[in-house]
Amino acid sequence: MKAKTYPDRESYPVKVRLVILDLDAFLYPYEAYRKAVLGAWRAVEKEYGLPIFRRKIAQKLIEEAKEEAKKNPDDALCRCINEMAERLESAGQPGASVIGMLEAYRRSRRVARSGSPEEGMERDHSLDPPYKDMIALAFNLRLLQDRRSEKKRGLTRNELRGKILEGEKGVTRLWNRHMGSGFIRPDARLVSKIKRLTDAGVEVAVLSHSFKQGEGQAMEKLEKIGLKGVIPEHNIFGLEEISPYKKGKDPEVFEKALAAINKMRDLSDPIKPSETIMAEDTIGNLRGAKKAGMQTVWVPRRNKDMPDRPSQKLQKELASVDHIYATPHQFLDALDAAIRASRVRPVRAELLPRRE
Repeated sequence: MKAKTYPDRESYPVKVRLVILDLDAFLYPYEAYRKAVLGAWRAVEKEYGLPIFRRKIAQKLIEEAKEEAKKNPDDALCRCINEMAERLESAGQPGASVIGMLEAYRRSRRVARSGSPEEGMERDHSLDPPYKDMIALAFNLRLLQDRRSEKKRGLTRNELRGKILEGEKGVTRLWNRHMGSGFIRPDARLVSKIKRLTDAGVEVAVLSHSFKQGEGQAMEKLEKIGLKGVIPEHNIFGLEEISPYKKGKDPEVFEKALAAINKMRDLSDPIKPSETIMAEDTIGNLRGAKKAGMQTVWVPRRNKDMPDRPSQKLQKELASVDHIYATPHQFLDALDAAIRASRVRPVRAELLPRRE
């Protein structure tokens, strides 16, 4: 099926010197990532009994926890579930959606919590990999389910933590082994199009909420795609490098990345934000790039066509979007064409042959 095309809403600047690309679910297909996440979650579920809840069951348990937390603020388990669900929802992830909980692992969180957790509860820790939040929520929902049915609890809080940290046999290794980067396939077309940009003198960088180094992280993913060495390693920014900032409505993360790139260049000729393009599959992450003065490109996830009649919320978000493409390939082709066109010098009139 042919991907939809969108008319360009804005022209590219005459001088494009830097393109910053998102990594996760942008430089490789979203569906491949989604299937890998489900596979990793099922492996954890099978090994440790952490459930994949159906949406209606999860929603019911969360609503019960919210009501109980209002009636009885001392119920630590329900209070914890309520806080976790609200945080996921505020981050744009539906707390009752399994996929929403799974995708939440891509995000970094720093949430201060107070009070002592009830025995058996797994609380969030700012230094933990973010995917543990969803493991914790699933675990707490199971505890609530077991409490409702008066079943004996499975893993206690300390037992679960031990499993998470249990070296090669732990949840962390199990997750990375199934999630990792094994789902990514080489993309020679994508690599050639990015090489065209670099050959034209345009710098290319990657800005990701994955960690830069480590099993299943940014560098390994880029190597699987075929981009190792094509994009300089010093132009690849992972979660640990952009911390404490994150993509979203604030410009700091984009300003920090641009400043780091300019430090590696001739200091007398820095790249300006207006000469930079940020390309993302998450429209909300483009607000900060736009505030930083960059041009923005949005590629909707899963090649999902933008509706003919965007909602009021989407229309507001589109204010931060300069260009829309159905695929990263469309974007790279359009940018390459614009750069080539800008470098074709018009022939001076005196050099044209005279008509007799």
